[in-house]
Amino acid sequence: MRCDDRGRRAGSHAPPAATRWKGTPWRVALLLAVSMATARADDGFAVFMTQWREALVRRDAVALASLAQTPFLFDGRAQDEAGVARVVVPALITDEVRACLLDAVPVAEDDRQVLFCAPYAFYLGRVAGRWRWVEFAADGEP
Repeated sequence: MRCDDRGRRAGSHAPPAATRWKGTPWRVALLLAVSMATARADDGFAVFMTQWREALVRRDAVALASLAQTPFLFDGRAQDEAGVARVVVPALITDEVRACLLDAVPVAEDDRQVLFCAPYAFYLGRVAGRWRWVEFAADGEP
């Protein structure tokens, strides 16, 4: 493969391999910037997604729980905010699911947005004018 004097493939407009963004922090920073830029144009969902993804990056179960609608039904029990942080978040948001949630594109479903990250679907909806994590379901799709 031929490269020009800047380390790019001949005919390519991509930056040299050494300067390409790599890793989760850059990906999240880009997602946050896009979310914040569009926040004024929507009903608050972009702001909610920014908060959600920031909490995921920080691995902050308390912050994720604060974004959940409580009581939150999990394993047949209604969980308050502390229960969501202590029980629900560690059980559902594994490292693999967390990585998926950072990149997942929300899918509109009626008046909700859904993030599909196997083995779960995370349902986000408006409650009393605010976006919240309202429920989850086992994702039956491959």
